[in-house]
Amino acid sequence: LVKELEENGIGRPSTYASIIAVLQDRDYVNKIEGRFKPTTLGRMISDLLSKSFDDIIDVDYTRSLEDDLDKIEQGKTNYERTLAEQGSNR
Repeated sequence: LVKELEENGIGRPSTYASIIAVLQDRDYVNKIEGRFKPTTLGRMISDLLSKSFDDIIDVDYTRSLEDDLDKIEQGKTNYERTLAEQGSNR
């Protein structure tokens, strides 16, 4: 999961632990032999979300928004401009 998030430019190292904790707390995954394996519930939820929300799940948009948030944090842009641009792009 972390590898997938990193490859897609989504999330931060500081958020990975909390993401994994939520997945475990909700019984979507189990840790077996040091690896996370999806549970039956986890697979069902994943399939349901993919089918039901395919039109709004957009990895490119998420990656772009996270890049924009990084620029705000670094002082390279301001949040008002970013919000205005995001609003006009959707």
